[in-house]
Amino acid sequence: MLRNKRSFYVCTIGGFISLFHANFIFADQYHYNNMLIGNRAAGLAGAYVAVADDPSGLYYNPSGVVYAASGNITANMNAYSYTQTTYADALESASGKKVDWVRTSSGLIPNFFGITQPLGPGTIGFSYAVTDSILEDQTQAFSDTPLAGITHRINFNNQDTTNNIGPSYAISINDNLSVGLTLYGYIRNQKRILNQIIDVSKVGETDIPLEDRAFLIDNRYLTLSEYGVKPILGVTYTPFNKLSFGFTASQVFLLSSEVKIQDSIARNNCVVDGVVERCTGDDPTVFDLIQSSDSSQREFPWQVSMGAAYFHSNRLMLTGTAWVYKAINNTDRPLINVAGGLEYYIAGKIAVRMGAYTNFANTPEIKLENGTNAKEHLNIVGGTMSITNFTRSSAISIGFSGSYGKGEAQVGPDTASIQNVKYIGMSLFLSASNSF
Repeated sequence: MLRNKRSFYVCTIGGFISLFHANFIFADQYHYNNMLIGNRAAGLAGAYVAVADDPSGLYYNPSGVVYAASGNITANMNAYSYTQTTYADALESASGKKVDWVRTSSGLIPNFFGITQPLGPGTIGFSYAVTDSILEDQTQAFSDTPLAGITHRINFNNQDTTNNIGPSYAISINDNLSVGLTLYGYIRNQKRILNQIIDVSKVGETDIPLEDRAFLIDNRYLTLSEYGVKPILGVTYTPFNKLSFGFTASQVFLLSSEVKIQDSIARNNCVVDGVVERCTGDDPTVFDLIQSSDSSQREFPWQVSMGAAYFHSNRLMLTGTAWVYKAINNTDRPLINVAGGLEYYIAGKIAVRMGAYTNFANTPEIKLENGTNAKEHLNIVGGTMSITNFTRSSAISIGFSGSYGKGEAQVGPDTASIQNVKYIGMSLFLSASNSF
């Protein structure tokens, strides 16, 4: 009886380990619009390609900065950002009840700095943009597992940040047409630490002494580094005073990439006649050290954006943008994201901005006939609102964004089981800018 329970116990361990290791090395490569950048652009939900006349335009469409009246410096900070992803019925308790698995990420994120300055016939600029940032720090314990007496403790920390930094230059071709180029250095760094302790202190009502206790301790450490360049070519066309169009094309080209994994395991389980049980001998504990690395470089899609802005009056502006992404391999799909926003001056020195956007997954919908190990599919929509107060040469903005998504995932490897996924995200951002 003990052997059978221990065999089931080890299977449970394997399921837990696989669950928390699967499909999360590239935490959110399945979405392209993870963070809104800049001051005015964030309030407009990113629908900024046809406007782009402040430093955040260096990211959205560098050709637009030639229309700025003077030099400008912008510092933008997301004062607080929070996300929660819930995988429904991912675990099973001892009573047979399905249990959700919840992942949260939160942190203080300074996500943009930019400066523009007229130079010669055009405008020069420099900007720093954090396009994705994930910080997960969780401690969880599972004691209501299918086998009585098992306690599974998990300490999980995941830091994953993508930065873009570089110069820009834009120039007017004529009164109606301008072009611009941003050359970003692309930097992504991830560090993930997962510590797990699985301990059996009881089987039924019978205590197991320490020397006969089954356990597994697993410490996994992962680092990921990616370095490359990201050119952004932009064009702005203004056929009439009240109407403008913007176009951009960009792609990330990796120059180097490396993933390193170190996994150290201590356990006292051995396989005897096909059954996993506690090892025997003077020292039954087994130590395993697994190290691996991978320097292959993943491919990024071409991104093309198109936007339009209508300046109804000195008080009201309407704007929209669509982003088109090419499929990068046979398992991903081409994708279109859209955003729309409006800006309204309720007084001479106060502007209100609001907008809505999509952040769809580049992965196909997961179905039972797709088999196993499918990539997470989660479609997200969001909205933003901000208010800005202007003085003679400066402006201060405060805003809020919220997002919600639904989809599917397969969190365990080699299983056809599909979990429904729900996502919520919110951030409060503060921005200051100054003209000179």
